Amino acid sequence: MLLSRLIPATLLLVCYIVVNSSHLAWAANQDLWTDAGIVKLGEKKPIPAPNFTLEALNGKKVSLKDFKGKVVFLNFWATWCPPCVVEMPSMEALHKKFKDKGLVVIAVNSEEGVKKVNKFIKKKGYTFLVLLDSDGTVTSDSYRAIGFPTTYLIDKHGNVVGKAEGAREWNSIESFKLIEFLLKQ
Repeated sequence: MLLSRLIPATLLLVCYIVVNSSHLAWAANQDLWTDAGIVKLGEKKPIPAPNFTLEALNGKKVSLKDFKGKVVFLNFWATWCPPCVVEMPSMEALHKKFKDKGLVVIAVNSEEGVKKVNKFIKKKGYTFLVLLDSDGTVTSDSYRAIGFPTTYLIDKHGNVVGKAEGAREWNSIESFKLIEFLLKQ
């Protein structure tokens, strides 16, 4: 008699734990985005990242599709933009921490010349990939980055999964956790 009451109670407890565990995992995933200050995109339907080919500071052509299989941190910026300049050291820290783990940091400069951008990057000692969108087409048409800085996170499958408008502290624990989560997906 006692055993017949104990089995349903045990099953009920197990079901409760399973339901709450999956809810907690979902909530923790949602908090990663919020804590890092990133708007999560493409939850219901994947958003393929628009491909582009731009010139790097060294003159080589680089396409976004070259990085399929990696998580891409895609930042749109300009040297004249104070918030862009403020966030770049933390982008460099993010790059250094995760470059060998599958993250590619790409900074797309909009409508400035190679000499000016190259001088700025060399002076600051940044080592992440810098591309030149000389006519602003990728910035404004493909990604609709109307303010600087604007950052998109692209998953390993080439889908846009997050967006941040304005400067962020990218070398924060919250950002690190989110990048680690994306790298594991």
